[in-house]
Amino acid sequence: MELWDIPTMQVIEPRTLDNRRRLVMPESAPPGAAVNVQQLDAETWLVKLARPETDYKVVLIPAIDRLPDDAAWEAKELEAAQGLASNLPAFES
Repeated sequence: MELWDIPTMQVIEPRTLDNRRRLVMPESAPPGAAVNVQQLDAETWLVKLARPETDYKVVLIPAIDRLPDDAAWEAKELEAAQGLASNLPAFES
């Protein structure tokens, strides 16, 4: 991303960093708000309020309590279970 690709923004009064490199945000920023800080080059930093994403969709899926009876599927399921059970070692008592 080039410096000139960033849309022009309203210039806010200049700020200075304190001895712990903290920056005081303008009063319009809510206290304790999360921000994203991006370094564009050695002398340019972009600070943006982090907002939750709102471009998501909700998909409702109906709850299935019981599958319909299917004799063909149950026969294949029984055949697979018997095939797997034939490979088990004998039970020792």
